[in-house]
Amino acid sequence: MKIEEIEEEYSRLSASIDEGKFGFAFDGITSLLKIVEEGGFSDREHYLMLSNIAGAFIDIGHMEQNIKATKLGLDILENHKDKIIEQVEEDTYFYNLSNAKSNLIEEKNPFNQSFETIEQLVELKSYLWKAIKQSDKNKGGHPPTYKVNLGNALKQQFRIVEALECYDEINGLNLDIPQSWINRSETLMMLNQVSNSYSIQMLEQVKDGYANVVNSKVIPPTWIDYYISQVQHHQLRIDSLCEEEGIDRDPHDLEATENEFQELSDFRKFCLENNLTLSEHGLYCKCAGSARDNLTIPTLTGVVGDFVVPMEMVLNRLKSEFSFARHLYFEFLTHDEDYDHQHELCFSELFNEELLGLDVEKLRTAFRLCFGILDKIGVAICELYDLYPANKQVSFQSFWQLNQGNRRERFDAVANPGLLALYSIATDLNDRKDGEWAFYKQWRNDLEHKFVVVHKEDKPSDIYNSYDFMEGMIFIKEDEFIEHLLRLFQITKSAIFSFVFTIRAKAMKDKSDDALYIKNSIVKANRSSIPACLTCGIYHPG
Repeated sequence: MKIEEIEEEYSRLSASIDEGKFGFAFDGITSLLKIVEEGGFSDREHYLMLSNIAGAFIDIGHMEQNIKATKLGLDILENHKDKIIEQVEEDTYFYNLSNAKSNLIEEKNPFNQSFETIEQLVELKSYLWKAIKQSDKNKGGHPPTYKVNLGNALKQQFRIVEALECYDEINGLNLDIPQSWINRSETLMMLNQVSNSYSIQMLEQVKDGYANVVNSKVIPPTWIDYYISQVQHHQLRIDSLCEEEGIDRDPHDLEATENEFQELSDFRKFCLENNLTLSEHGLYCKCAGSARDNLTIPTLTGVVGDFVVPMEMVLNRLKSEFSFARHLYFEFLTHDEDYDHQHELCFSELFNEELLGLDVEKLRTAFRLCFGILDKIGVAICELYDLYPANKQVSFQSFWQLNQGNRRERFDAVANPGLLALYSIATDLNDRKDGEWAFYKQWRNDLEHKFVVVHKEDKPSDIYNSYDFMEGMIFIKEDEFIEHLLRLFQITKSAIFSFVFTIRAKAMKDKSDDALYIKNSIVKANRSSIPACLTCGIYHPG
């Protein structure tokens, strides 16, 4: 069989997967695998087809929940890792590997995750970051499905803020990718649960997400009825709430939201466009309701606990430092350079292309501030739950130390969605957890203790050899520094939200436990003072 014929057959079978004909596709892909394994092709052709076949098995495994198909695909990837990376592409390998691992996640319900089960998701997320970074490096961008799957992995780890950012980025491309709309709607419903708040706008967007799925051209026909039912369910819920609260829905609501957005200050629009606000409403809407950083631990339904006020004090400090760092970043990107001030500083001209002065110091300061915020979150968590490591030293990315002593069990004893999300974020910054952004911590340390040169060109010139005297000089290109600072901002923002969700969850749990204790105490008192025939736990007067 010629390679062209194999590729044509593979395309036909891929289409059958999209149509939901999983059994037919599985048999066909299995036959193709036997043909490819018989050989007769160049290395490039052989491993490209093996990679494609593995991906097809994994797709079937996902859509049909077929463990056998998933494991066949995973075996191909693991048995031929080096050759597939060499002959095909590294990003494709890690993308397929992440999909296979995703199919094998044992605990599907995010609300049932523990500090044990989340390790599977941490590994999955790392593979997707590798795929995206390699694709960006080698191709100048990544396929939209990479970011959708990353969003899915982050969603399962309760990194709701970042998951929504992934889906919004892809949905903004106006492509027919129903998985992005499905998961955005599900993420908004998770936000409703972990934030203990909602809005009509949130419910409208949940409904609209499912409506976009119904109109998709690539969704399996057998799935359509379910998503139609979801649209109808959420529309009834919206109608009911509007009736209860006396709200008249504006048919031009989207237009009104855009008008409100345009009336905001340039700074606030910048924050919303770059996902840098500390507003729960701003996570999914850019209306006037997102004009302030009104994130707080207390909610309209109330939270209780002696720890709430001290933790709100912590949040105030986090917001203050985040807002300062964010403003420095905004000023660097939008304000003209102050040449008069630069002239007054009287730097010696060494012709080494190092960026100096107020502008670049804004970037360097903002980067350091973000790590200070993360470390303060770590300290607050240790104080709240008495989880300090043995050495009492708290660094956000490493204080968890789950494999030491009984610390994993201690964390599991207080686990909640926000705390799990904080751990997941920390693994991104930890080289021992294969974190893709672990070098940020090294950059932070270098900025504090070493000579870090920020420069514009790929490799700065140095006419007078000014850099040769110092060992261990660090060089970072300006546009690379700006790009990674934005990523660090978004990680930090996600951590702040997750911190708030952690405290709220503890407060709500304590409130629930107190209510249960009071109820049981009343029942016990009643049982001691009423006839035995009435010991059902319900007080019967007279």
